[in-house]
Amino acid sequence: MGLKQERWVGLFSLLPAFLLLAVFVGYPMFNTFFHSFTEWDGVTSTFVGWDNFKTILSNGDLPLMLRNNLIFLLSVPGILFISLTVSVLLHEEVPGWRLFRSVYYLPAILSSVVIGFLAKSMFTNKGIVNTLLENAGLGAFTTDWLNTVPTEFMILILCFYWQTLGQGTLIFLSGLSSISNELFDAAKIDGANWRQRLMYIVIPSLYPAIFYFTIVNVIYVFVGLFGLVYSITGGGPGYETTPIDYMIYIQAFRSGNMGYASALSVFLFFIVMFITWIQLKISKRLEQ
Repeated sequence: MGLKQERWVGLFSLLPAFLLLAVFVGYPMFNTFFHSFTEWDGVTSTFVGWDNFKTILSNGDLPLMLRNNLIFLLSVPGILFISLTVSVLLHEEVPGWRLFRSVYYLPAILSSVVIGFLAKSMFTNKGIVNTLLENAGLGAFTTDWLNTVPTEFMILILCFYWQTLGQGTLIFLSGLSSISNELFDAAKIDGANWRQRLMYIVIPSLYPAIFYFTIVNVIYVFVGLFGLVYSITGGGPGYETTPIDYMIYIQAFRSGNMGYASALSVFLFFIVMFITWIQLKISKRLEQ
């Protein structure tokens, strides 16, 4: 078989994959972009130009949604630090590491909705958290956790951390396994304490894993919070805990404004692309 024939065989072998991508990824994206310029109820559509985008920028909801996404975005460094610390402790085999190593990944295999409903049952007025506080004589600290804005965000971020810890620890443990033990032994002999080994050996060696973990979770807080928000707060009270991806669901399936929801989806697409571009720029600067 000649080189030209091999190329044709290669192209034809990839054709099914390209067709599947075109049908299941390309067409929905094109359809969303097209309907973002229409007033669409799911059946009939009327071309309205930029009206949907003008409404997004002028109706006052955008700053609130961006604030909510920003709050989750600011929580990413916290789970990065926790995952990194836990993975280092497991790698150094601190007491109890065998037990914790067998259970830390369990929340990662649960769906967001399961974790959300579990947390919701714990933090209701008659849930286990308020009950424990009352039994401990701390009744003054009981509160309506799920109807107060600061505590609702705390519960959402707690669930986000719980679900992500296993993923982060697994990634960083894989990275740590590639670092030579002789390097750690030499640092210990030279008198480096745990913090110094973390700062000067672990973090520089795990830079690619840290960058991957960060960029994945930054994207997640823009496009993956739907399950947690739906099962815990429902976006309320009002839109106080509604990120952009949950607003798309509200507009599309509760209000029937499919065109407006499509415009929000396009808006979110460009936000994620912009943030990813910034992160790649920062990554290249750090590598240099």
